[in-house]
Amino acid sequence: MKKQWIAIAALLISVGATAQIEMDIKAGDNIVSAMTMGEGEHAVIALHGAGGNTKKFFFEDRGAQFAQGLAKAGFRVIAVTWSGETGGGFREVGAAVEHAKATGAKKISLMGHSRGGELAANYARKESDGSFDTVVQFSSVDDQGLALTKTKKLFAFNKYDKWANWQPSAFEKSAEPKQMIALGGSGHPVSALVEEQATLLNDLVAVLKK
Repeated sequence: MKKQWIAIAALLISVGATAQIEMDIKAGDNIVSAMTMGEGEHAVIALHGAGGNTKKFFFEDRGAQFAQGLAKAGFRVIAVTWSGETGGGFREVGAAVEHAKATGAKKISLMGHSRGGELAANYARKESDGSFDTVVQFSSVDDQGLALTKTKKLFAFNKYDKWANWQPSAFEKSAEPKQMIALGGSGHPVSALVEEQATLLNDLVAVLKK
């Protein structure tokens, strides 16, 4: 029987010409807490890291408000709350992906920070090549690389961030197409990356639109 996807408890929060929608996504017996923004046919699943972060990470200062920026650039962002622990998050990403497909997404990309970057890579590895348009890792702790040749890859991190010191290795192990943005700072949040490279959101949008 086809899964019935229901968005419940929606809360609209006005943000300029766009709106944040806080909701629960229900898939069978699973309920995943999510926040969405934007109306584009290219959906970006946004995954926070560990340390008590929530689905709001990419909507707030530490996440450089990239959700708002992507929505304004024509993308639909779907951010979920997950455990933030290695090995977790597959149920939440799966729910977000199915929700995106059920609501009209033509392309889907994964974007994660720290442990969320690791989750994005791990989830992409278990799917067939080309399932995702792009996998974006910000300050990720992943060290395995991605062998996918039909999926674009973006690695962005500060070279002196101890939590992201595996990223050069992950980049080298990854197949083309891929891009690395290695910055000279030590900060871990996305906001720290933007401090080093103010055009980072534009760089991200350019990769997604290729």
